[in-house]
Amino acid sequence: MSFLIKSEIKILWQKIFYNIEHDIPTIRPNLGDYVNTVEVQKRLDYVLFYNPNIIRTEYLSTLDNTRENIDEYHKSKGLDHAMFRNFSRHDEAQGLKILQVINKNIYRPIFVSLGKGFGMVRGVKPHEKRVSYEVRKCNECMDLPNIGLHSCFFFAGILAGIFTAIFRQPMGVYESVCRTSGGETCDYEIGMISDEDFEKNVDKYLNIKVTPEGLDQVETLLLEKIRKLLSSKDTLKPNVGTDIHIMGYQLRILNALATNPEIMSNTYRKAGIRFSKKFEKILREVYHVNGEKILTEALPLYYKKQRLANIHSVEKFQDGFMITFTEPLDCAGIKKLDIKPCAFMQGEIEGITNIATGKTSKCEIQSCRYDTKEKFCQYRISYEVKQEDVPEWLKELQDVKENPVA
Repeated sequence: MSFLIKSEIKILWQKIFYNIEHDIPTIRPNLGDYVNTVEVQKRLDYVLFYNPNIIRTEYLSTLDNTRENIDEYHKSKGLDHAMFRNFSRHDEAQGLKILQVINKNIYRPIFVSLGKGFGMVRGVKPHEKRVSYEVRKCNECMDLPNIGLHSCFFFAGILAGIFTAIFRQPMGVYESVCRTSGGETCDYEIGMISDEDFEKNVDKYLNIKVTPEGLDQVETLLLEKIRKLLSSKDTLKPNVGTDIHIMGYQLRILNALATNPEIMSNTYRKAGIRFSKKFEKILREVYHVNGEKILTEALPLYYKKQRLANIHSVEKFQDGFMITFTEPLDCAGIKKLDIKPCAFMQGEIEGITNIATGKTSKCEIQSCRYDTKEKFCQYRISYEVKQEDVPEWLKELQDVKENPVA
């Protein structure tokens, strides 16, 4: 696991814990520290549907990092883990009361701070260490369609990490109901991995199959939501279930990158390119532009409206473009990483450029604020130079030149 990413995850948790008791300084003074859930789902949940093979990686990484950081928070709050050594001796009413009190005073404030909705303990079987947990207004799935699948793997990983820390043994979590499977709430089952039947349910939960039709359905709904947001004149206001704090977004994306950063980064980038193929149409229609203006005029307006980044300029060169921006959602407030978390943004911009210009391009990081300490970040978009086909007669001359007759 990347040491720098792991360290930054720890810092994010500390900021989140501090934010529960105090108001932390604004991270993005111009754009604000909140982003709407539609953009979060486009950049995070959509990627999981695009490549379900990375679901297990995100879940396990989130579990491990949550367990480590929540354990320290338990100590700071005076929670004595000794009270859970004989948890199995409690009856259901006692066990439920214990976890409800802890949830109300420790976990629910964390989830609200993360923008994860309102969670509550619904049932407990102390002897089996089984817990039923319900979440209302979960932002991971509230704007996604019913495609017959579960989708809240990040929150499942958080719960698994919390209860692993509580019971001091490996615990697992799976969703029994999700809004993307037709439910009104997201219901989670928490239990011991040593229970073979329970472990099978967790394994099944983490091995979903998404059909091309299901992915198209998710794309269509997210695009409709984006169109509606862009057409609205209302400004966003922080509200659990509607917007998410930037720290909650960054915590999730860093957890995803922590274990296999190169694979995850590549997946995010490819997903961004795919999404741009349909998204570009919305930019044309909403902002009434075509061609390169989609990149130079529409994209800056869109990013500012959606609070994704503040694009200051899109400069055109003979061989491509240079985009200069500040306060990007992916890394604002983060100090230093050994891999950049903005792969979806790169892919999205690269895909839009390809369509807008009709040329094949490559989007690369020219300057990163937390690397260079500069005020701005910059993306360099370069056209790929294609090798012209060499006529057969010229190939013959080349062969003669390279292999002269002795």
